[in-house]
Amino acid sequence: MMKFKRFGHDGIQSGFLSAKNLLLVSALALLTTACSTSSPYPPQYPPRPIEQGPVEPDPVPDFEPDAPQTEMPEENEDEFEEVERREGLTLPHMEGRDTKRLALLLPFSASSARLRQEAKSMMKAAELAVFERDRADVLLIALDTGGTPQGAQSAAQAALNSGADVILGPILSGSVTASSNVARRSGTPVIAFSTDQEVAGNGTYLLSFPPEAEVERIVEFASDTGVDRFAFLGPTSEYGRRVNDAYRKAVQENGGQVTASASYSGNDISVMQEPARGMAAQYRSAGYQAIILPEGGTALRSLAPLLPYYNISPMTVQFLGTGLWKNGSTVREPALNGGVFAGPDPDAQADFERSYDRAYGENNSRLASLAYDSVAIGAYVADGNARSRMERLEDPNGFYGADGLIRFESDGKPQRGLAVYEIRNGKFVVIDPAPKTVMGPS
Repeated sequence: MMKFKRFGHDGIQSGFLSAKNLLLVSALALLTTACSTSSPYPPQYPPRPIEQGPVEPDPVPDFEPDAPQTEMPEENEDEFEEVERREGLTLPHMEGRDTKRLALLLPFSASSARLRQEAKSMMKAAELAVFERDRADVLLIALDTGGTPQGAQSAAQAALNSGADVILGPILSGSVTASSNVARRSGTPVIAFSTDQEVAGNGTYLLSFPPEAEVERIVEFASDTGVDRFAFLGPTSEYGRRVNDAYRKAVQENGGQVTASASYSGNDISVMQEPARGMAAQYRSAGYQAIILPEGGTALRSLAPLLPYYNISPMTVQFLGTGLWKNGSTVREPALNGGVFAGPDPDAQADFERSYDRAYGENNSRLASLAYDSVAIGAYVADGNARSRMERLEDPNGFYGADGLIRFESDGKPQRGLAVYEIRNGKFVVIDPAPKTVMGPS
């Protein structure tokens, strides 16, 4: 199995500092969990470079709000000198060690039950990453954002007060903006889990699967098979807008044209019928060869059958999708048989899922792998001095982890190594594997 090979320190062990009500409490406790035994799973650091990038396993979570981009104030020598001298929280058994302090900001007390459950699974994955190493030089500090920007701001400040070398999280874009504004004043890098690319940059790096990366991958794949006339049919939601924008850009970059387009507001069949009928008329006049359907779940199962009903046959038009397609219900829809979409490396994901199940006896949440990888990457980054941490994050070789290959651009956006899947007779079949190493310059 695979490890982040670059992490040269002997290992990672953890102390867990809870931040109930957004404040660090004084009680310290070593994490003792089922994952205290050594696990065979560990993400790997590839020896060479990536050209493109990932997944979420799913695109934009439905609890992901938009957030404006913020600018980073100019750095100065005094700020970095202060970072170099910063002392922080140290557990008694770690006294005298060169401790790497990683602050994990998650919405443990969010109003959304789904978000609380996500945070719980992500915390377990982070613990798993800590205890899969034999020895300890990493202190994991868990802090509660409450799922709000104000909570994230307080948690980030508590992290800095504890001497955090790297901040991991938060999830929501508004919370990422708030915590980043605090972190960049001290030059502390943030590895966040938001899919909103507007919050990346100026010391904030996104360890996520933005839909733009999935769109780029699937359009490039379709273009390589000879498609040059594309169509779009999707919702007017923020997610639909992002996919549409990325789709048009990717089509143009690959020498194609978007010759037909239609959208709708809502997610039930009643609002989809007329746009689908219109796409049939445009097909007769424009003759597009592929159409992207950026939906998932029930909405996708409502939309897809409308196309063959209006004589847009999946036998003659290639149906394209996003990471939203990768769920069990999708493969049961006959209209989607033969459809293709981009998603994470299935081999890497399977290794992580088995490791998580062995440790906890349950399935991991869809974002848990991000927390797992963030600990490994954060430990590698924290091993350098304050001046080199951004440079280490932007290593052109990238990192190979629980979701496959990822490389961070200088603007903080992720490049993901994605596989192309085809829905074939009720199964997901990989027809173009994800890259294992970086294949070109950034």
